[in-house]
Amino acid sequence: MTDTTTTRTATEGTWALPLAVLAPLALVRLLTEPTTPWLVLSWILWSVSALLIAAGWTTVLRKGTRGNAAWGMCAVVHAVLAWQLISLVGE
Repeated sequence: MTDTTTTRTATEGTWALPLAVLAPLALVRLLTEPTTPWLVLSWILWSVSALLIAAGWTTVLRKGTRGNAAWGMCAVVHAVLAWQLISLVGE
């Protein structure tokens, strides 16, 4: 008998995409002084990342998580998200 439902749990990959969206923001923030167009783009990318994190949490709440590495990656992506929010609000 085949089961068509998936039992995938949240892994490190769940948090990789939001972190990949936030990475350019962090690099530009560290290396240069952002201009107005860059700040607008930063808010858009931050919002996309926040939506991806919400989708990741939906996976965690529905199917659970697998291993400490997934929780570690979760902590990293949330720390970067918070750091970017503080940076953007401070501009």
